[in-house]
Amino acid sequence: RDRGSGHVCCTRETHEARNEMRVWRTTKTQSRGVASVVKCTASPPARSGPRKGTRAIEVAVEKRRKTRELVPPSREGTLPDSEVADGRNLRVLVDRKDGRLDVVQSHCRLCLHDDGKMTLYRRENRTNNGSHVFEKKVAEARLTLPQGATKKFAVVKNFVNRGQVDVRWGTCAQLRIILPSAIGNEHRDWAEGLRDGFLFEFTVPEDQSEMHEGCAELTLNLEASGQWFGGGHLMKQHWPLNKGCWEVGPYYPFDNGPNGLNTLLSPHWMASSGLLAMADPETPYLHVGLNAPSPRRRTWGVGVQNFKLQYLPVTSGSWSSLLYGKGDGLLRIQARGSYKSSNVTHPLMDWKPSSWGVSFDDTEQQVMQRRIRVRFALCALENVKAATEVALKTLPKPSKGPPSAMVEKPIWTTWARYHASVDQKKVLQYATEIVGRGLERSVMEIDDKWQKKYGDLEFDEKKFPDVDQMVEKLHNDGFLVTLWVMPFVEEDSDAYREGAPRGYFVKAESQWMGLKPGFIKWWNKEPVVALDVTNPAATEWFVGRLKALQAKHGIDGFKFDAGEPCFLPPNFQTFAPIIHPTDYTRLYIERVCSQFEIAEVRTGHRTQSLPLMMRMGDRFSTWDIGNGLQSLIPTLLTSGLLGYPYCLPDMVGGNAYFGRKPDIELMVRWAQANALMPAVQFSIAPWDLSSKADKLCTEAMLIRRRAMNRIKDLAHNATNALEPICRPMWWLDPEDEETFHIFDQFAVGQDMIVAPVVEKGRRSRDVYLTEGRWKDMAEPGIVYEGKQWLRDLHAPLSKLPMFLRIPEVPM
Repeated sequence: RDRGSGHVCCTRETHEARNEMRVWRTTKTQSRGVASVVKCTASPPARSGPRKGTRAIEVAVEKRRKTRELVPPSREGTLPDSEVADGRNLRVLVDRKDGRLDVVQSHCRLCLHDDGKMTLYRRENRTNNGSHVFEKKVAEARLTLPQGATKKFAVVKNFVNRGQVDVRWGTCAQLRIILPSAIGNEHRDWAEGLRDGFLFEFTVPEDQSEMHEGCAELTLNLEASGQWFGGGHLMKQHWPLNKGCWEVGPYYPFDNGPNGLNTLLSPHWMASSGLLAMADPETPYLHVGLNAPSPRRRTWGVGVQNFKLQYLPVTSGSWSSLLYGKGDGLLRIQARGSYKSSNVTHPLMDWKPSSWGVSFDDTEQQVMQRRIRVRFALCALENVKAATEVALKTLPKPSKGPPSAMVEKPIWTTWARYHASVDQKKVLQYATEIVGRGLERSVMEIDDKWQKKYGDLEFDEKKFPDVDQMVEKLHNDGFLVTLWVMPFVEEDSDAYREGAPRGYFVKAESQWMGLKPGFIKWWNKEPVVALDVTNPAATEWFVGRLKALQAKHGIDGFKFDAGEPCFLPPNFQTFAPIIHPTDYTRLYIERVCSQFEIAEVRTGHRTQSLPLMMRMGDRFSTWDIGNGLQSLIPTLLTSGLLGYPYCLPDMVGGNAYFGRKPDIELMVRWAQANALMPAVQFSIAPWDLSSKADKLCTEAMLIRRRAMNRIKDLAHNATNALEPICRPMWWLDPEDEETFHIFDQFAVGQDMIVAPVVEKGRRSRDVYLTEGRWKDMAEPGIVYEGKQWLRDLHAPLSKLPMFLRIPEVPM
């Protein structure tokens, strides 16, 4: 209850307060992330002594409040020291002597101990009648029990027939174990489609200290499950993830953020043992770490503010990692009471969703215990490929792919070649050079800075004196025309003067970094406000202005930038409350970007169903894994594992930031690496470097043309199950341990292996071929038997090593 208004916030689930209130039931009446108001009546049970009068209470339901729940007193019987309970394909065995609980279903077994330790096994029947069952350990995990938890757990008996088991350590910790076939509506958004495992809800009291760093935490032993993949885009994209030390920190999309997080995340991880570990993506104040080193004090801003900071995660075993200590060897998934941290300063550390900002009078505080709950799933699948396929099954699917032109032919953009100095003359000159060389083209993207004022969505007439003539010329040359757009508006613009009085921008009560309330710093110098995407009128206004721009000048589409919640002011306020920062990202993609057929984005949150090109964050013009060429393949493969098969790698050769342009070798090797990926984008002109670079980059694009039917078929098929177009080597043979560490090869479908050279100065490389017979596409007469390494394969600067599977001839 809010002391000022008298309002009470409730979750959509049924809760019972101990001896104080009757059950309230509310329903979610509007779409996710938007507030609704319903009426209900609370009538207290009869009791002696004076009590506040009963009346109709207006209950504001923001969304389901998963953080705090009221824990009702247990009225169900508990299983005795040794008993078996069966129900709904679920068998529960309790051994009090050993302090162990076994939960068994057809293909997996979970073993839980009094101290919170859990072991997950994969079960396989080795005989037709099931008389012999083989078990393989898939994961070792542990629940971090809070102080005050009892040394022994108690198991609730009566829930087994519902497909779930409740375990309690006194009143301080509670674990609910649920079969995937028994999930309720509150889990369907993120867990529908899981198999051979369990869902978990782990609940502990909220830490009442100033920093709220107490948490409901699951830890998983990395070594016990083998090699790990997934989780999100990182500034240093280690493959597998075990090679890095990912510090524990806030988990939301960022532009070079804490622990190295970048623009695209999805909280599911796969391991070579066949483990799938998933967290509810709307876990409040979700924090994640993987092989975390000792905590370091770090301060993060947004955009270019972070470019001078160390790029993370540090590499395990490197000199940097030695400074911080050895990684802890764990994947940590935490729900916390806030984003505050004693180790990390970041833009949202003081943010709290208004739907959780509930205060109670003293009497109610004694009755209602505030809780933190983390929801996660652990599945024991056949192998890492099966684990990925199950993860992808839980995600929304697109009805179609992006426009075929963006896949078939290269995109050309002005950014890395001209940066903010772009103008009409340069655009037309660039197009003339491309056409004159007979190069394929799909899109000419005009990047920053084509607007006079950010947000006005009108061309700077001094730089672009005749837009219609320019667009007509580009169309005649075979280009679609797109413009760079972001959801920001600067103060000295007509857009701000029109939108601010109408409440179209995200607000804040206090100043930040000396700026007016609501304004932020980003990668350009002008302070800006962010579009309030929770306000339907604001997004309709913004989209309407973009469509008017299209109609006026014949613009075909847009390159949408930003959208990560790190570009919001501290303690931001939106038109409709949001329960998680990633709701801003999701609404931006859904309500703005997806309204245009020709579009690319760089971030998302459960937006796999939208037919958009997902662009990697800006790459640097370097060779290393720190956002350079060596990060390209791991980031591409991670995109596919997260359910975004239509990955647009960043510009060939990188962005030429800090005055550092690629040399001939880097440019050529980058073009080769990118040639057989789902899409290609050029900006730095190879002919600006040399005729040799021009010739070899053109040859790389000829390789792409010859493989285009294969790429198009895979792009079409990806709409059915989000199956990656470009796949990790273990996708071809998930039982082959040699494939788990390969970060610089990938497969196009099941029958083509691509092995670019990504190390400076190398003219040979080792290539691994999976089982089967393979021919060298550069020398078709040479055939290799698979399941072996080809050592020191000759790879001069003119060669992209590629291998095609030879179909088996039936006997």
